[in-house]
Amino acid sequence: MPAGPGARGFIDAFQHIDAELQDAARTDPNALKDDRHLESLLRKLSKSLHVGAANDCWFRDPAKALCLRLAGTPDAKRPLIGRCDSARCPQATHHASHRPMWAEQVKTIDVFLSSPRVAKGEKQRLVPEHDRALRVLTELDSADQTARSERT
Repeated sequence: MPAGPGARGFIDAFQHIDAELQDAARTDPNALKDDRHLESLLRKLSKSLHVGAANDCWFRDPAKALCLRLAGTPDAKRPLIGRCDSARCPQATHHASHRPMWAEQVKTIDVFLSSPRVAKGEKQRLVPEHDRALRVLTELDSADQTARSERT
């Protein structure tokens, strides 16, 4: 299961697709014979997906894209995935595949926070980054735990 600010919308979109497929199966059991119905349902959704190292962006509404607002480019046709603040963007999701990157970020920041050579001001600047990365890890672990409990 995904985590992050955009997770609810992502889950809702796939629940909608599931409901459409169930309705199609009830009314015409042959509708999914060659998967065309499924492909058409997923095509629009897949066009909005932009994969990143730390998150996936479901870029469906440019007006909601935090990266575009921060960059001052609200009319862009694609997200600025490298500028994404995925812990705050309503279209960003985190998945299990992103966990190693966030865990590594926590470890790296821990090194700087524990180093006597890093200036106090820099440590203060790193604390919110550390907290954000920990929050993403907690959300990912919680989503994974929820998915596991739903399977059993």
